[in-house]
Amino acid sequence: MLKKYARKNFKVFICLLIVTAMTSCTILRPPESKEDDSDKKKNPPKSLTQMEEQTDGIILGIEDVQQKRAQQIREEKHPSNESKPETQEGGPKPQSSGLQMSQEQSQGQEQGQEEGEQQANQGQQQNQQESRQESAPTQQPESTAKPIPEPDWNELEFTIETIHEQWNSYEPYANSDGAMNETISNFEKQLISLTEQIMARNEEKTLTAANTLYSYFSDFLKLYAHNQPPEITELRGLARQIIQYGQQEKWIETKPLLEKMKESWQDAKTKMKKPDQMLNSKIEAALSDFQYVVNEKKINLARIKGNILIKNLDQVE
Repeated sequence: MLKKYARKNFKVFICLLIVTAMTSCTILRPPESKEDDSDKKKNPPKSLTQMEEQTDGIILGIEDVQQKRAQQIREEKHPSNESKPETQEGGPKPQSSGLQMSQEQSQGQEQGQEEGEQQANQGQQQNQQESRQESAPTQQPESTAKPIPEPDWNELEFTIETIHEQWNSYEPYANSDGAMNETISNFEKQLISLTEQIMARNEEKTLTAANTLYSYFSDFLKLYAHNQPPEITELRGLARQIIQYGQQEKWIETKPLLEKMKESWQDAKTKMKKPDQMLNSKIEAALSDFQYVVNEKKINLARIKGNILIKNLDQVE
């Protein structure tokens, strides 16, 4: 009887062990990866991506105008051979008028002594005039002044109206998809600021406002599925803001942005599904070069290195 009872208890013990083991496996099962969570996110609304593209276009347009203007100023100070005005060919030559006058003198002498003396006096005065003209420096024809490059403000006004329409379409999604109320409020305020600067046709403040507005798009894009990590958008905005600070001689304000770029790049690499190691190496080299010239306060090189960095970032998928 005791043996029978012991066997029964042993079977119960074995069953308890099996149940415990199965429960432990369920508890210890690793959670789903963040990558799986990101795959479950929906694609960003079209109105959001269009706003990002339109704002990007505003920034690129003004930067292009500023670069062309700077190039024009350099050309005026140090003109290249191609831009030097050429002397006009053709037209009356000084020697031809002198020859014509000498012929008139000979004809006057044949007509009479008195008339000849008058012609001679006139010829002498003419020769003196011509000698003074020849001794004077040759005047180059004035070159036609090139128009100063300016933003197309009418086009910018149309663009900002389009962004307002797109924001009206996206704002309900921003609320329902989990955007922070502070982010939504700050974006709206910055959109108003950008609009006011465009209407006032203030180029520098328009560029500043557009760069600030662009910095909010990465926060919205993080709510959705993505091929390119949202931090890439953030890096583009930081690079442009640093270049603008350099143009304004505000080099001290570039320091925290350079540090932010390092953090954003590290975050971006962790979110790449299929990282391109060669491209990432190019980006890291470009980022290092950009940081060096900014720290050295070399604005022209900062613009060149910054554009190279942005072109490399655009290739990230």
